[in-house]
Amino acid sequence: MDLSKVRIGLALSGGGIRAAIFHLGALQYLAEAGLFGKIASVSSVSGASLCIGAIFAVNDNKWPAGDAFLHSVRPKVSGLILHHDIQKSALRRLPISPNLWWNRVELIARVLEDKWCIKGTLQDLPQKPYWEINCTTFETGKRFRFRRDFMGDDTVGYVQTPKLLISHMIAASAGFPVLIGPYILKTEGLRWTKDKWGKEGRASVDEQYSLWDGGVYDNLGLEALYKIGRGLDAEIDFLIVSNASAHISHKERRGNVSLSNMIRLLDISMSQVNSLRTRQVCSSVMSKGRGMYLKIGNSAEDVAREFGIPPENAKAIVKKCLSQKDVAIVRDYATTLNTPSLENFERIFRHGYENAKCVHIFGEMMRQTILNP
Repeated sequence: MDLSKVRIGLALSGGGIRAAIFHLGALQYLAEAGLFGKIASVSSVSGASLCIGAIFAVNDNKWPAGDAFLHSVRPKVSGLILHHDIQKSALRRLPISPNLWWNRVELIARVLEDKWCIKGTLQDLPQKPYWEINCTTFETGKRFRFRRDFMGDDTVGYVQTPKLLISHMIAASAGFPVLIGPYILKTEGLRWTKDKWGKEGRASVDEQYSLWDGGVYDNLGLEALYKIGRGLDAEIDFLIVSNASAHISHKERRGNVSLSNMIRLLDISMSQVNSLRTRQVCSSVMSKGRGMYLKIGNSAEDVAREFGIPPENAKAIVKKCLSQKDVAIVRDYATTLNTPSLENFERIFRHGYENAKCVHIFGEMMRQTILNP
């Protein structure tokens, strides 16, 4: 498929600051490849919401052109991540605002406003590309989504043209259970309808809903752009999934009751959901040449092998990419909101860039081999 003529949808996973940097690297490659302007929609979860929010923040809530992203926007976003530690800034505020201990999403939102300059409401975002910020509704167990034209979930109902703060929606999307906690959405004063376009009458809603990290329901942000049985969203022709989710490796259990154990079980559950969603979308979309799948922890050699590229044909590209050792360091980097060291930032960013490059180039090599055996 000629990517210069398609409408691209981005499904960007959660994974804290690691995911934000990995996705930023992938976007760098898309911009260099001339594909940035083809992005028609973005679906983000948690760390990915931080990445996209930062892009809008440094560009006056406008989506940049590819050249502007490369020369101005991306360097500014890198500066935000490297010089303004979200987690440490939030902890410093607790002594002077102890009431926010029980509303840590608000605390994160204030840091995003003050340190990352994320301002405005959902109505200040552009119509295109549409950006969907994903959360999980505790009460219904469904995906709750925020975008410029509507917000809601299929069980609760929807509100058209919501005017909620972008910083709050990003913080809600990143509200990792236990560590950060829920965003409490008050329903009073909002007109709720049964459908997202407001054509099917009023919906009956509770006084409030608890919204958690979107990764609990779908850490890949896939559902906004791909439905099982229905395929790709009508607004896109090509899907790029960028998965920077936490790696599940061997880990010892700590005692009988432990925060670490609870997080571990949640990570396992999210990993299994990701695997099921990935297999489905790869079999119905990627295999037909209508998408790309980027996975943190896959080295250049791994990508070449997956596409069936002989080592001698992949050697020139592989030798310029991160080593297996460096890739493993990125894969195992902790899921936090802390600023990484410059070395780790550059390593994660480079891995995202190289992952996108290798999937794109090796995928094209495979297709050419099939077309011209």
